[in-house]
Amino acid sequence: MMAKKRNTARRKLALINVVAFATVLMLGGVLFFVLPKQSVSEFEKRRLSPVPQFSWKELLHGKYIDSLELYVSDNFPMREQLVEISFRMKESRGIKNKEITFYAATDIRKPKKKVENVKVDAKDSAKQDSVIIEGEGEEVNNLFIFEGAAMEIFGGNNKMAQSYAAAINKYEQELQGKVNVYAVMIPSSIEFNAPSEYRKMSVSQRTNIQTAYNSMLPGVRKVDAYGSIAEHQREYCYYRTDHHWTGRGAFYAYTAFCNSAGFTPVPLTNMERKTKTNFLGSLYWLTRDSRLKERADTVEYFKIPGKYTATVFPKGSKKGMRGTIYYETKGSYGNYGVFLGGDWPLMKIERDAAEPKTGRNAILVKNSYGNPFATYLPSHFDKVFVVDYRYYEGSLLDLIATEGVTDLIFINGVFSANTSWHINMVTKVMKGTGPRKSNDSNSKKQQVRDSALAPIRKDSAAIPEKKG
Repeated sequence: MMAKKRNTARRKLALINVVAFATVLMLGGVLFFVLPKQSVSEFEKRRLSPVPQFSWKELLHGKYIDSLELYVSDNFPMREQLVEISFRMKESRGIKNKEITFYAATDIRKPKKKVENVKVDAKDSAKQDSVIIEGEGEEVNNLFIFEGAAMEIFGGNNKMAQSYAAAINKYEQELQGKVNVYAVMIPSSIEFNAPSEYRKMSVSQRTNIQTAYNSMLPGVRKVDAYGSIAEHQREYCYYRTDHHWTGRGAFYAYTAFCNSAGFTPVPLTNMERKTKTNFLGSLYWLTRDSRLKERADTVEYFKIPGKYTATVFPKGSKKGMRGTIYYETKGSYGNYGVFLGGDWPLMKIERDAAEPKTGRNAILVKNSYGNPFATYLPSHFDKVFVVDYRYYEGSLLDLIATEGVTDLIFINGVFSANTSWHINMVTKVMKGTGPRKSNDSNSKKQQVRDSALAPIRKDSAAIPEKKG
């Protein structure tokens, strides 16, 4: 009798399990079709797979089913919350040292695919601000987190430093003293912020920079950004959650540049200081380490006095659009992209007609690391052309000739200056790269990140330039 009751209880329990499981599946299916779909993942900082377009050809080759699976997996109900829970569970596994955690490059999450020049309607700005793009040619480096600050471990060498110097020397040789050529190499946070017992894991950046400078021709003006930042290393010169430096760090490099160029730098007290809070940068999104989230950064920027107009040229377009030195949106975005509004192939900043003329025009050749530095230069030049060598397809020599450029400035973080892809692109942009295909073998070989994690807002960040 007891056995019969137990069997009956088991059957009832099994039936309840089946009904409950089927109910959850049905409810999930209904919610999948009823709930509105997101186009981006806030937590993963990427675009979600769209509804695939049906075609018999895609179906026969199996591509349609694959795309449909991606769409369903990217859009199931409560996906965002479940993904975040999964990351938190992974983070809590094992025994951890609360003081320091190491991340190998192979273990760091990388963006899934590259997206460029995506046009987003202004009404969709919240979604737009959440998306990341991969910059070209950037490697994901080993890093460690100490007291809530992430630092990349530098592994450059003398050979790469000399290769970077050789690239700069080519410009000095080509221009033959007709244009002032500057080299600005920027150290990263580990050089100053790592405790002494961990600093030895990283190659000396001071030595690497000095090796590069010693290998440059005498005519190249070597800017001692390292020394200037070192004098202020206790200040907020680097982000805790991002691989870039801050507006304040860039200011101290700018003062070093002024010493080399013969300018008097505009003091910070003469600039308007503004901030954006709760910035979580690239190194947080790569690791999702909760200690970084607890110490979110503040983006500090300083607005130079005077009036200036900016024109930006998107990739693949010869038509200029009105830009801005400071991209100050009121939406969720407004972090590192506050500097120049992001990475444009070419940006032209002109001094207002009412401002006194300097008789000098400059080109700043940079990647995203140079963006905050660029915001200080218009104080000293009639025109500043900001060229991102990763995307600009024109010739620097042509730009120098047509615009009467007097000063050519190369700025790179020490990681980029020790990466062959960047050195290659700095060399190629001298005479122009021409249209580059998205499957360029050089960029395919590189692990990408850098501005890599800059939100997509390029076209909507600018206003089409008015005729006349």
